[in-house]
Amino acid sequence: MKTEILAPVGNGEMLIAAVRTGADAVYFGSDRFNARRNADNFSGETLKQAIEYAHLNNVKCYLTLNTVIKDSEINDALELVCEAVNASIDAIIVQDIGLARLIKKHFPTATLHASTQMSVHSPAALKILKKMGFSRVVPARELTKTELKDLCKTAKELDIEVEVFVHGALCMCLSGQCYFSAFLGGRSANRGLCAGTCRLPFSAKGGTGYDLSLKDLSLINYLNELTEMGVSSFKIEGRMKRPEYVASAVTAIRQMVDFGAVEPNILSLLEQVFSRDGFTDGYYTENFGKNMFGVRSEYDKQLTADALKKIHGLYRNELQKIPLSLTLTVQSGKPSTLLASADRAEVLVSGDLPEQAINAPLTYEKAETALKKLGGTCYFAENITANIEKGLMLPISALNRLRQNAVLLLNEKRIKNNGGLTPVKIENKASTNKKIGGFFIRFANLKQLEGCAEILPELQGFSLPAELYIKGKDDGILNKIKNLPNVYAELPRATPSDGYTSDILANIKQKGITNVICHNLSHIALASEQGFKIMGGFSLNLFNTNALEAAEALKIFDAVISPELSFSEISALGETNRLKTYSFCYGRQPLMITRNCPVKNGVGCKEKSNGRCTLTDRKKQSFPVICENGFSTLLNCKITDVSDSIFKINADFGFLHFTLEGPEEAFNVATSFLKGKHNNGADYTRGLFKSGVLSRSKNPAHLK
Repeated sequence: MKTEILAPVGNGEMLIAAVRTGADAVYFGSDRFNARRNADNFSGETLKQAIEYAHLNNVKCYLTLNTVIKDSEINDALELVCEAVNASIDAIIVQDIGLARLIKKHFPTATLHASTQMSVHSPAALKILKKMGFSRVVPARELTKTELKDLCKTAKELDIEVEVFVHGALCMCLSGQCYFSAFLGGRSANRGLCAGTCRLPFSAKGGTGYDLSLKDLSLINYLNELTEMGVSSFKIEGRMKRPEYVASAVTAIRQMVDFGAVEPNILSLLEQVFSRDGFTDGYYTENFGKNMFGVRSEYDKQLTADALKKIHGLYRNELQKIPLSLTLTVQSGKPSTLLASADRAEVLVSGDLPEQAINAPLTYEKAETALKKLGGTCYFAENITANIEKGLMLPISALNRLRQNAVLLLNEKRIKNNGGLTPVKIENKASTNKKIGGFFIRFANLKQLEGCAEILPELQGFSLPAELYIKGKDDGILNKIKNLPNVYAELPRATPSDGYTSDILANIKQKGITNVICHNLSHIALASEQGFKIMGGFSLNLFNTNALEAAEALKIFDAVISPELSFSEISALGETNRLKTYSFCYGRQPLMITRNCPVKNGVGCKEKSNGRCTLTDRKKQSFPVICENGFSTLLNCKITDVSDSIFKINADFGFLHFTLEGPEEAFNVATSFLKGKHNNGADYTRGLFKSGVLSRSKNPAHLK
């Protein structure tokens, strides 16, 4: 079975381009709740029409509902799901674990695909996705060939399909982990309004000045390898690009799948229609570094009229790919009939009475010529049978009407429409009236911990990077803190493999640490297997009460809620059974986590740079970069500090996220929060607590 070709669709013309050039499936959003909200998208009747058109052409449709959802939006989201299910959508692509839980509860027959926004980068996460009802996963685009092969192996064992991006734009950050656009301008990538901040000028020492901008991905040369691995779907990125881009990309991949090679002129058209200094396969081939970076030059933007004409030719006409069987019966004294069957559907239409022929009786050849005229439809005549009584005549116009009526009725019969379901309304749990009851500190190093040693017993809890417990000396401070309550080890937000993570967990358990902070589903699965108590990190993007309940179902009893929630949105969160919430009250918010260090686009950096490396934006703001475990974290240039607004936060505990602070600064900050004193310095921001991320912020967070 050939791997599915999955095309992006942002409007009706893109849908036509995808279908006519041979896509097997398309994915598109509504005007709500999808990661490309600035595309035209589909809603109401246009959503239904899009699905009908695709299904007539045997093309599957996947609805993108791949953003985090607010409590106030849950019913609107479920109404959209109902609308799509009634229109016979083939699958729904989801990011929010709370929404996924509700869909499976209220629409159990709906097929769920795990969005790449869920940050799945290793096999262990698949066990959780399977339990949650997902049948397909879109893993992170940063996976190497070896890592993807391992993930596909586990997916096959669990009967989960794997959908892989093979062409299109690459985000610098792991999908689902980018807060850059939100904190710089209030437009959240997790809410479908990414401003493309990484394409703006950000300079590393010795870099190009665009050191967060990657070339577009292209794995067209590796499609056979991917099929052999077990990849089920080749996905093309680009719902906000042109129809010509879709046509070129689908055609290139279609040719590679069908014939094992792509015509040189098609590859040339594909590069002309959209490119950033060419394409890259750097993650897949493990060829990281400068070669992966690129920007959209003036040359790249020169799409000639000749190229456009050639591309339009690729999708000018309907793709006649549905085989049609026709049986014509013409008998004296009876209305002519045409039996048409395709795709397990069959219709019979009646037409004019035949007449006795005077000069030219109807022959099989004449009937065949008329019945084959299926241009403008999705059908081609695979088999034509004609039972024509000798000496009879039937006008060609009558044959044309038979053919046209048969096609119309066959289309109606082939259109799937579930219908009947009514929108689900759920009552949101009453919001709680919590007040911050203590503080939890995430320390980045031992010096910060030692600086705060005397106040550790006053904290709700604290954590250190897991590797410090492994490498630290048992006779030092690490040995002394084991007996304190709520001591956690923080797992890295991303790790190169499940084996690497399992080794970390085994080692810290041996050191007597039984609590961990997990930032992704793989780590939750592995930590749960080893019996750890788990705190969910902010990277899980827990945005609503249902997401908190879904986290609780994963045996998470402490969780840092999304840093993109405002004061009022936090207040709207309902109470869960046992889960305690933590709100990000202080620290340099991690804006990106990347697998290709941006500083290496310049003079380079040393592993564990501890913030000594920076990127500088066009406003001369400096953003620290920290590297560990083969990943780089870009921190905000300003510190989030809401010490003067703690009373507004409706959460159980405050979360202080230390990164670059020295021991004395760490102590002063921690003490000020414990004593209820304001600590706001000159270089701080209130993050998104006040404005939230619904639309572009008037006061970008990094500029206060």
